Amino acid sequence: MGVFKEMKSEDVWKAVEGHEDVITPELKKEEAFFRNQVCPLCRSSNHQSFVNPSTPFAPGAVLPSKFLRCLACSAEFDPYSRMITKAPTDERG
Repeated sequence: MGVFKEMKSEDVWKAVEGHEDVITPELKKEEAFFRNQVCPLCRSSNHQSFVNPSTPFAPGAVLPSKFLRCLACSAEFDPYSRMITKAPTDERG
């Protein structure tokens, strides 16, 4: 089993020096897209993104695949298809 050795910050910056930043523009586009999404169930715009646990990375994608979790009703959904991946549970008992 291999050993993980964390790189020093200055070594990381040296390694990426001279390469185009492809992550920041994609991240800004994704953040703007997510800001405009509403929950398909309760229509709340208050949500939190998280990495899709079943398919974290798509071939050729710069950023990980993400879902949104509604902070009002706890539903989880795909922001691109608006498909609900986890319905909220009724905990009122």
